[in-house]
Amino acid sequence: MDAVELAGTQAPDRFALPAAARAAAMISREIAYADPDPLALSEFDDRLYRYATTLLSTPHTSLLGPIIGDWRRVQAALARRLSPAVHIELTRVAGYLSFYLGVLSADTGANTSARRFATLTEQFAAQLDDRLLTGTSRSLDAAIAFADGRLDAARAAAARAAAVEDPYLHGWAAAAEVTLAAAAGDEPGVDAALARLRDRPVVRGLRHPGWPAFDDVREACVVADAMARLSVPGARSAGYRAVSITTPGTLERGWALGALATTLVNHDPATAGGVLDEMVAILDVRPSRLLSTRVHEILLLISSPPVDRAPRTAGAT
Repeated sequence: MDAVELAGTQAPDRFALPAAARAAAMISREIAYADPDPLALSEFDDRLYRYATTLLSTPHTSLLGPIIGDWRRVQAALARRLSPAVHIELTRVAGYLSFYLGVLSADTGANTSARRFATLTEQFAAQLDDRLLTGTSRSLDAAIAFADGRLDAARAAAARAAAVEDPYLHGWAAAAEVTLAAAAGDEPGVDAALARLRDRPVVRGLRHPGWPAFDDVREACVVADAMARLSVPGARSAGYRAVSITTPGTLERGWALGALATTLVNHDPATAGGVLDEMVAILDVRPSRLLSTRVHEILLLISSPPVDRAPRTAGAT
């Protein structure tokens, strides 16, 4: 009997009541048929997880098309009369898809697009009681500010992400604070953030959208980068270790190589140049504004005279 008008008793057309009732019937049917089927919702969840696990390893050109397509489909669905439960679920999906597009925009240098997607991610997070999406949104703000060279804004956003205290996001928030403090030359800030990074909770057996799972490989890259920026004793060994455990051709390998090259520029410029060549080869396949900026920073170190600074003790980190 779906969508079939049943015969009703005739009533006087006072106050245009029958017309309003017909509109009510139309709205009722819109609500009944607006929700995607459960399989479609399950597939969206699978795709969110797939994007999370490939966000930092797949070229932007391969990710942008599918993510934009999913993002448009979800936005179209949200414009319909959905049931409350489905509206909440699709809002969550839309928030993470906007996050992915914000990350990709920031790392390709599309600043305006990155900020728009970041704002939209924050708005979706505000509609939900979802700590992970809220913290992920704030971490995106930090990544965009860092890519723009606004260290103070990036550190403030990273602190807001850490304040959410979501176990899954803990490693990423602490890692961001380590990198940003090191970039700013804030050695006490680096030590405090490293302590938080070491104490991150272990999250196993669950699939999460947003950033990929923070693991020992990512931690090794973050620690090596911070040690290299601060000229900590043992930084070169940390750089070599990070390189040895990363996968060739990935952005993580690029960051590990960047940490290693930084420790070599004043002692072995030729080897540092070879390391930079490998970083550029990665960028040829997997463009990244952040990694390109790191290459530029190292080139400046190679072309500049060494800066004398008192090295920290090995126990400081």
